[in-house]
Amino acid sequence: MKKEKYWHILVTSNSSTGVKNIHFSKTGAYLILTFVGLLLITTGIMTYLFFSNELDHQKLRRLQEHNIKLKNEMARIHSLLDTMQINLKNLQDKDNDIRQLEGMRSIDIDIRQMGVGGFTFIDSTFYSFDRELFDLHNDLINKISIFNRQLNFEIISYDEILRFLTVKNTIFRHTPSIRPAKGRISDGYGYRIHPITNTRHFHHGVDIANKIGSLIYATADGKVIEKGYDKYYGRYILIDHGYGYKTFFAHLRKEYVEKGNIITRYQIIAEMGNSGFSTGSHLHYEVRFYNKSTNPVNYFNKKKSTIFVDRKYLS
Repeated sequence: MKKEKYWHILVTSNSSTGVKNIHFSKTGAYLILTFVGLLLITTGIMTYLFFSNELDHQKLRRLQEHNIKLKNEMARIHSLLDTMQINLKNLQDKDNDIRQLEGMRSIDIDIRQMGVGGFTFIDSTFYSFDRELFDLHNDLINKISIFNRQLNFEIISYDEILRFLTVKNTIFRHTPSIRPAKGRISDGYGYRIHPITNTRHFHHGVDIANKIGSLIYATADGKVIEKGYDKYYGRYILIDHGYGYKTFFAHLRKEYVEKGNIITRYQIIAEMGNSGFSTGSHLHYEVRFYNKSTNPVNYFNKKKSTIFVDRKYLS
């Protein structure tokens, strides 16, 4: 039988004990080393698990703190959106006020609701993590979505108002709206006894009397489409203003515009005279709407608020 080998450890000391000899069998030494190794490994694992668990706790605390901050921020945004919603409602009220003031069709509540309707969106991001955060998150998403649709609807409405007012301003610039000359109205619109022929006939304009050479003004923006001489009307100018309007100026002494000229309201276009079939210096002035005469007096100092905007001009 083979004799078992031993490991010897000599321990020296400065004391009187001298040298101590500690010996282990090879098997015992392996057992001790194995035990020490397992102890070190176990200690290392436990130390790792301890610090890892502590780190996890710290991360969890930070996540909980961030969660609270996130909820508070969502609540703040909710409150901000509520304030913005109130401001948007004020804009909607102003929208209706402008429409009513300008004679436009108003947008009732039902139409506004139809314009902003849509599906409710659900985001499941926080569902398994925190139900309160999940509800806050989805309420916020849907509130933002509704607000965005309301805002887009209001933008469309304001674009419609802007288009309407732009067209209305354009029509107003092309609508006769001022007196064409200074002086007294010597003859009005309608049936009268002609001062020369002494016969009853329909007078399609008004006569404004003043001294020869008195200035005559264009009553709206437009284009000179005729300039000439007629044995009855004498020297005359016909202006097309668009939108159905034309103005006619007769018995002129002198013209300052040519056929084809683009003119603007208040522009001097002629001088008052006594040309043609006339008994004295005056201006014969007509306003024609779709080639039918109307009373020019109704267009003296005409206000923009009286302008009617046909839907065909808005398309």
